[in-house]
Amino acid sequence: MRPTLRRVRQTHLAIVTLQIKLAFHYRTRAFAQGVGALLLIGLQAALWTAVYANGSTSGRAGWLTLRQTLVYAAAGTIWVLCLPGLTLARQLERKIRDGRIVTELLLPTGFLPQWFSTALGRSLGITVLVGMPAVLVGGVLLYPFSLDLAYAGRLALTTAVAFVVLFDFSYLIGLSAFFIRRVDGLNEVQEALLLLLGGSMMPISLYPEALRDAVLWAPFVHGFYTPLGTLVRDPFVDGRLLVAGVLWAAVLTLASVLATRIALRKLVIAGG
Repeated sequence: MRPTLRRVRQTHLAIVTLQIKLAFHYRTRAFAQGVGALLLIGLQAALWTAVYANGSTSGRAGWLTLRQTLVYAAAGTIWVLCLPGLTLARQLERKIRDGRIVTELLLPTGFLPQWFSTALGRSLGITVLVGMPAVLVGGVLLYPFSLDLAYAGRLALTTAVAFVVLFDFSYLIGLSAFFIRRVDGLNEVQEALLLLLGGSMMPISLYPEALRDAVLWAPFVHGFYTPLGTLVRDPFVDGRLLVAGVLWAAVLTLASVLATRIALRKLVIAGG
């Protein structure tokens, strides 16, 4: 049993390492994405500065200061680059369409864990190239803060939950290529839901009260709002929301497992 577990662990580590190497191989693209993110962050900074200038004289809009909102927007822009997104679903769809999925089923790993490791490696590579420099610059120059143990633990937990939630959403959409012709429509729906209900456009705590209280219990907030709100110490990211995020991550992972079994059974029935 132990040699088997060791081989499985080594295989997944090799997948992660390969994706990190690929990220560095295509570092020019990552650099271009980082430059684009900086331009977008500048635009967001100008927009939010104008919004706050025309708002309350106390320097707050709702529950957050201008600095908190700027950090939230900047971190969210980098977040989109580093975590699983629309690209994962499109890659899975292409492999299903051209038949390469069959060769992947021969690898000594489960299909779902294999894609999870691939997404993890890609995210780690982009984080090293784009995310970490942004964190260092932002932490040193723009938003210096003390990193106590409890705060670091909440950041780590919410980041892990966000990765799982975003991976599961994209994986389920990509896997739907077994049943529908194109996944582009579902990708657009996911993107819209994350924009409107996930807090990637603006912090959920700034939403109208009725919408805010409803959205806080949806799964979409845990891909963006929960970790970013934790970063800027948004008062609405409390213990109940953290527990809800863990539960949603578990539910979506279970859904991914069941969907994988159904989809691969369909592949066998079709003559695989």
